[in-house]
Amino acid sequence: MSSNPQTSSGPAPASRTPFELPSQPMGTIAIVLIAIGVVGFFLALLAGGAARAWQAYLVNLLFWMGIAQAGVVCSAAFYLTQGRWAGRTHFRLAEAFSNFIILGFILFWPLYFGRKLIFPWVTHPVPTLTGWLNVPFLFARDGIALAIISLVSFAFLRVSRSPEAAAWALDRDSIAMPPPAIRRLAPALGMCYVAVYSLLAFDLVMSLSPLWHSTLFGWFFFAGAFWSAIVMMTVTAVHLRRILGPGNVFENRRVLHDLGKMIFGFSIFWVYTMFAQFLVIWYGDLPLESFFIAIRVYYRPWPWLSWTVLGLVWAVPFVVLLGKAGKRNPMVLGTVATIGLIGFWLERYVLIVPSLSPGRIPLGMIELAVTAGFAGAFYLCAYPGLRRVAQAATTDTVGE
Repeated sequence: MSSNPQTSSGPAPASRTPFELPSQPMGTIAIVLIAIGVVGFFLALLAGGAARAWQAYLVNLLFWMGIAQAGVVCSAAFYLTQGRWAGRTHFRLAEAFSNFIILGFILFWPLYFGRKLIFPWVTHPVPTLTGWLNVPFLFARDGIALAIISLVSFAFLRVSRSPEAAAWALDRDSIAMPPPAIRRLAPALGMCYVAVYSLLAFDLVMSLSPLWHSTLFGWFFFAGAFWSAIVMMTVTAVHLRRILGPGNVFENRRVLHDLGKMIFGFSIFWVYTMFAQFLVIWYGDLPLESFFIAIRVYYRPWPWLSWTVLGLVWAVPFVVLLGKAGKRNPMVLGTVATIGLIGFWLERYVLIVPSLSPGRIPLGMIELAVTAGFAGAFYLCAYPGLRRVAQAATTDTVGE
């Protein structure tokens, strides 16, 4: 990250008033979206579209929950790397979506009612895998894992939002370490994230094709979620830049530049982890493991969607953000981030749905309705965090 000199090492000047983010009309829109999602989901269950409804539910659960959880991990990474390039603002930005972690934990449990339509091994057990792939054990281990990472996340958030952590973030000329509680919880959160999201990758995605396995898939899954959090942070920053008024932190081109560098760098890491899996399968001549990739890349109707994901998540950020100008231009950066967010939703979709529907792409009103419902719930959960971002961005001062 860029080492910008800070013009203020203490609390914000009293003359600057924190901006209060309005709740309307976005709150009303979010409630309408939730209603659309709930009604669309249950209508699909009643009208013979249960399989599509549960597939869309799983796609959106992993997509939105990944953004929320990885955002908190991103804040922990800022502490571990002493990244104080935007005062408190980028910490609050990364943590803005954290309330959805709790909702995600709650929304995990209804998957039990759709288990026969989501997990093929429930109705067609694989004899050699029944010790691991059985319903009670899966929901017990994943539920416990989500509970643990949720507790660690909110313990971390409590100390991250403390006055001591805020003072450290604003004191950018110092080489002092973060508060001791942060130094304990940030590494613990990072390790929990790697373990829990690898487990979710194996249980909720890879088990949909129970004969396929990849030891790198966990890395690929949580690296992608981490990138999606960075992209959502950037979309939020560019949007808040317009509405927070003059002098807010997001008007600083160096702050945008740092977000752009993170999008660029972690997009490359995502494509690296994807190619690493393909390389092992190809170089090792492992035909039993090739079908997962073959369905998505070689057999209609999925190839065009898979290549679209690669273009939106990697090619577009790589080409557009390779130079300095694209990272500093809010319109360009915001467009790339929005495209990347759409691309990453499609990435979660391509990971899940071809395993259950290899012969067709079930993408229509059911999927749009369920996605709308999750998006509305995500915004309502994020609103308190967005208010903290707005207050920090309008009171912190960073140098040009």
